[in-house]
Formats: sequence, C-alpha cells, structure tokens
Amino acid sequence: MRAITYHCGEYRLDVAERSFSRGEQTLALEPRVFAVIAELLAKSGSLVTRDELLDAVWGHRYVTPSTLNRTIALARRAFGDDIAKPRYIQTVHGAGYRYIGPIEAPASGSPPRPAEFGPPPTLRLPARLDTLIGRETELTALAGLLAEKRAVTLVGPGGMGKTQCALEAARRATGSFPDGVWFFDLAPLQRAEEWLRAFGAALALPASAPEALQSALCALLAERQALLVLDNCERIAAPLGALVARLLRSSAALKVLATSQLPLDFYGEHLLRLPPLELPAESVIETGDPKALAQFAAVDMIVRRIRAVQPEFELRPENARHVARICVRLDGMPLALELAAARFSLLSAEQVHERLVQRFRFLGSNSAGRDLRHRSLQTLLEWSYGLLSTEEEQLLNWCAVFVQTWTAEAAISVAADLGYDAERTIDLLSGLVDRSMVSLARVETPPRYRLLETVREHALARLRSSGREAEARASHMRAVVTLCRSAQADMLAGRMRERIEQLAQELGNIAAAIDTSMRTAGRHAEALDILGSLLLFAKAHGEYITVSRWCEEVLSRCEADDTAERARALLTHGVLQMHLMAARETSASVLPEAARIAAIHQDGWTEGYAHGYYALALANWGFPEEAEAHAVIAEARARQCTDVILAGLAGLARGWICLARGDMEAALRELFAVRDVGADLHQRHFIDMYIALSQFALGNSSEAASVWLRSMELSVAVGNIRGIAGSVEGCAYLACRAGDSSSAARLLAAARSMRERTGMPIFNFWRPHQESAWAMINSSLSPDELALGTLTGERMRQEDAINEAQTLLWQLSGNAERRAAQRSTNVPWGS
Repeated sequence: MRAITYHCGEYRLDVAERSFSRGEQTLALEPRVFAVIAELLAKSGSLVTRDELLDAVWGHRYVTPSTLNRTIALARRAFGDDIAKPRYIQTVHGAGYRYIGPIEAPASGSPPRPAEFGPPPTLRLPARLDTLIGRETELTALAGLLAEKRAVTLVGPGGMGKTQCALEAARRATGSFPDGVWFFDLAPLQRAEEWLRAFGAALALPASAPEALQSALCALLAERQALLVLDNCERIAAPLGALVARLLRSSAALKVLATSQLPLDFYGEHLLRLPPLELPAESVIETGDPKALAQFAAVDMIVRRIRAVQPEFELRPENARHVARICVRLDGMPLALELAAARFSLLSAEQVHERLVQRFRFLGSNSAGRDLRHRSLQTLLEWSYGLLSTEEEQLLNWCAVFVQTWTAEAAISVAADLGYDAERTIDLLSGLVDRSMVSLARVETPPRYRLLETVREHALARLRSSGREAEARASHMRAVVTLCRSAQADMLAGRMRERIEQLAQELGNIAAAIDTSMRTAGRHAEALDILGSLLLFAKAHGEYITVSRWCEEVLSRCEADDTAERARALLTHGVLQMHLMAARETSASVLPEAARIAAIHQDGWTEGYAHGYYALALANWGFPEEAEAHAVIAEARARQCTDVILAGLAGLARGWICLARGDMEAALRELFAVRDVGADLHQRHFIDMYIALSQFALGNSSEAASVWLRSMELSVAVGNIRGIAGSVEGCAYLACRAGDSSSAARLLAAARSMRERTGMPIFNFWRPHQESAWAMINSSLSPDELALGTLTGERMRQEDAINEAQTLLWQLSGNAERRAAQRSTNVPWGS
C-alpha cells in the first residue's frame, strides 16, 4: 500500500492533485519531472533503472539519454539537491537512480484498518506476467479437483509448465480461500524440514524441533480456509508428503496444490499429469495453412513468444511449416518453446528449425535412458548456451548461486568480480531476459530476477565444471554483506519499512552467504558482519529466534578475537536474547562484551547501544541502580555520536528504570521526551508501549488506549507479533477496568497465545497488572464463563484478536481528533 501524498522533509508531493510544494509555496514542475519524482518516491530507497524510468514515464517511447538526464537535473533542482553530495536523488552510475531522502506519511484520524490472516508479501502468488496458453482443459480439471479434493499434485517432467499452470489455477481459486493462497518455491531446499521452518517463520512461530514446530503449525492452521501452493517438490517429495498429510489431518478446510516431477505419495493425494501442449499432425503441417496451424496450442504459444522479440512476426505460408516442426521437435514443451522463440531475434524460422535438427542429431543419443522430453530440453539448453556471448554465459552461471531471486543491485555487485561495470551488467541481464534464460518480475519493487529451476541446475553444473563455483559463492557472499550493510544504514536513516520488506525476501540468500563464510577459511568475518547488520531488521520484524540462532552458531565457531565485526554480531545476539528473556547470565556476558570490544575500536554507536540494552535488561530484572550507570554511558555516546536512535534508546532505558522504581510520573516524563525520536519504528512502538502502560497504571484509561492503539499500528507496520500481543494485552487490562471481564479473559488468552507462538515471555513490568486483571476476572466470572473465555481466546485467530482489540481501543481512546493529534506525523511510509 502506498500513500498518495508524500512528505519529504520540507517538501510535499500530492499524487492525486499533481502538486509539489515546499512549505506553503507551490513549485511548478514539468509533467515529466513530476512523474519521475513520483516514480522515485514510489520506490523509495530502491534502485530505479534508467529503463524502468523510461518505461514508467515515457511509456516505451524512444527517448534520448540527454532527455532523461535533463529531467533528472530538473528533479534535483526542485529539491534543491546537489549532485556531488545528494540528499534526495542519488545517481547509481551506469544503472539508474535512487531516492535517498526522508519520506513520511501524514497522520490519519480514521478508524484502524481491519487485520486479515494471509501470507506475507514474500509468500503471495507471483503476479501474472504472460497469458497462459493452451491449458484450459487442465485448468478446468484443476478447478474441479480443488473444489472436491484436499490435495492435488500436478505432475510432469521439467519444463512442461507445471508452475504457471498451478499459479493460474490458484489465482482463479483465490475467492474460495478467505485465509489466503500461500506460495512456496521449494526448489532451493534440501530437506522437508526447511519448508516447515520457512512456514513457521512466516507465522512468527519460534524455531524448534520439527515435531514441535509441526504441532504448532497444525494448531495454528486448524479451521483455516487456505490454499498452500508448493512448487518444485521433487527433491523432497517423500518426506514432504508426510508433513503435508499431517497438516491436512489437522485442518478440515486447508488444501494443498503441489507441482512435482514425482508424486508426494501420501494417502489422499490426487494426481493430474500435465501433457505437452497440443501439436499438429504431420498431415496438417504439410498443408502449411497458417490459420489451421495457429489453432494448436504449441504453435499459438511459440508465435506469441516470437512476437515478444520480433513484433512484426506473422505466421505465413512460407514459415508456418518450419514453426510447426520446431514445436514437434521440442515435444510441445512450454519452456523449450520459450527458449526457441528467443532465437527468432537473430534467425529465421527455417534457420532455427535447421539448427535444431542438426543439434538433436548430434546430441540425440538415448544411451542414458533419458526421457525424450528431458533430452529435448537439455539439448535446447545446450544450444541456447551456444548462442550466448562469453560474458552472458559467465553472468548466467554466476547467478545460479543466488537462492530463488535477486535484485539488479545484487547482480551488479556479483558481476563486479567478473570485471563488468553496472551498465554492462544491466545490459547483459537484459539480454538474458530477452533470450528467456532469466525471468524478471517487473511488478515487484524493486524488480527481482530469477532462474527457472531447470536453467539454474544447468547453469550450476556448468559453473562447477568451470572450477569457479567457490569464487562465485564468495562473490555472492560479499554481495549479501553489502546488501545487509546498506539496509542497516537505510533503516538508521529512516527507510525502515521498505528495507524490512526487502530483507524478508533475502533470508535464503543471507543464510547461504553465512554458510559460505563459515565454510571458507579466513572469511568468518563476513558472517559476523552480516549478523551485525541484521540488528534493526531482526529486532523490528521479530526474527528473534532465527537470527539469534545464526548468531549463536557463528559466534561459537569463530575465533574469539576482539574485532569490530564480532562486537556488532555480539550486539545483535545480546539484543535478541534480551527480547527472548534469556537468563541474566547470557545477557550479562554478551552485551557487556559487545560494549567492551566496541570501545576498543572507538565504535561509539555499538558501545552505546549495548549499554542501553543492558540497562533495559537490568531494569527488567529489578536492578535500577545498576541500570543507571549503563544508561548514563548510553546517553554520553548518543551525545558523542549526535545520534537520535541512541538518544531514544537511552530515554527508553531511563523510562524503564523509573518503572522499576515504581515512579510512573517520572517514567512518563522520560518516555514522552523521546517518544518520536529517531527512525526506528520498533523502538518508537516500544516507547509507546510503556507510555501506555504508565498511563494505565496512573488510571488514565483513554490516554492508554490511544497510545496502545498507535503502538499496535506501528507493530503491524513492521510485522512484530510480540508488539501486537502487547497492545492486545493492554486492551484486556482496559476491558477489565471497564467491567467487561469476558472480553478481558478472551483477549488476555489471545495475547498469551501469540507470545507463546513467538517463544517470548512478557517483560516483568507487566506481571503485576496481568495478575491483577486475572484476579478481577476470576472474581467476576463463573468457572464455566472463565473457561469458555480462555478457550475462545486461545483459539482466536490472530487477525480476529487484532480487530477486536483495535475496535475496543478506538472506542476507549475518546474522540478521533484527539487521537489523531497524539499520533506521530513522521512515520516513514512503506509497504
């Protein structure tokens, strides 16, 4: 979701009104300049290539480079920006541009938007890129099976188009699944348990043993009307089938649509084999009738794909036979037809057909017993490789080390080790997309590239045979280091929501890079560097357990040297352990150690953050005097670094110290002083949470309701389940005070269930209020009423708990105008 009005520091751009202003002054902009700025703001913080700007603003028309350069210069002038030291529009040389300035959304006094259960952005169905051709019969059959059966597996050899067929069937069935359609690409996975962990992480379930994690998933998915689309299952078919069977037994409404070269082989699985696209018989081909041949799905598909590279192409009597015979030669395999169509940018139909015949004669041996269609695809892949330049082949092979998808920036980083600059890399990637060797999801922001699994396997095999796999993986590792550093810097600068969304899509690449680092002698510093850069992401997005486990594994295997990278990794580990309420001994050893090493390297930010979080931990354990000394150091480092996030953390620590001493008025003074300081949305939600708790303790119910509601909105924005649970808990206290014990019992049980799913207990400041609420509930409800309310809350869907709490908090917070006035007006706008 994007705002239609952007606040960029002192500037304001209103998309609907097409106005750009500075303060009260409206600035006149040319229409193209306005459109360029709007496009950059819509993709704030992300690289927007020159081609993307040209497509979005000029609509595929030819525009000279000087025209775009002039437009960018005028956009900079509108912001009063300096190309040498940009504050708003950064040039990514040879690639494009990036908006790097502040970006904020206006306050809103409207009621909270209802929450819904469904997949996060990374697990939603990919957008449709092309029309699916020749599969109506199979789609009709799939629709019937999904309506009647619980589990359907689309089976066929690689390259037959199983994924696209399954995706289209899932899109058409979306309306039947109110709890969402969830898409999992299992191609990179080696074990079925990895899918289980990925699914659990998406639902904020703590990492645990497979059996415990599966039990938690079964409980959470009970009665959910959701469709799980599991793509590329063949590598883990049998163990995956066992997991799917248990999930289906736990929920009467859950359904699964899988694609695989092998059956998953469990009771209740229904198979639908995907045949090749319909091919013309030789007698029809001999007629050479374009209209008759175009009726066949294989011919229709290849013609449409040819037009993508040669728009003027028409099926005519002089080329129709060759086109049809190409389809027959390739067995009507969609992927093979896609690859062949790309050749028409350079060759005629007759030339493509002639080369296919020659290539198949040379490589057509069946001695290995390979399926004919597999031989067709492998042969075509070999031929397609033969048409690539040396540079294109190198880049394609190196891209095989990415896990699932990657961005243009990641490719540019990797390609630098091949000697290619950014402009050359973009050109090579564009060529690979044009040749159907690489797929591009243009609708994503930023656009992401991917390899079809068949192409990826082929490219990886070539990379290994070249002896450069280790070199490519090292390059990938360095690209991930750069990505994580950049994301952390952007989040510190205020671009938090979009960076959280981006890193959530990169967890596979991050895990692979950490693995490469730990497997490579002398390169462990890179793993530590990555972990140190994940601090704000993991804390805000709630990836406590996953990232903490990475920290524990890496730190235990690395030399205990006093390096700057180790200090930052220790900080990430210590902060996450504090949120997980680890034993005092753990935080007592990790956070002070991080501060000690950071001080050696004069890294004031890391040192101050470690002291600030250790002060929080000590205050939570009930040692305010000890916490005071660490808060003083955090404040000193905040002044030294002139850093508002450190200042906010120090103020939060001061507030907790006051809470530990029981001085709620003093806590409010400390917390209000830093309420909207810094761009860390998680920290701001954290501060709001304890402002609300202090207001509640002082008897200010409407103020507490208003702030807990805002805290929930911030928690939802960054995907922090623990923060959401805190607001639901606070709402329960208010309901109890208002005499609504039934709602209080239900919401308290729902909040407890959320925390248990994330593996994080409640902080100690809440315990007296929680015990008091339960005591009041026990005294006002009968045992049966209490048991019913608790059971209902435990079984409550998360989105239902959010919606009930939001509605109640809205009602208890008083009039909307006052609540809107209390709400911060500088929340960065993201997804």
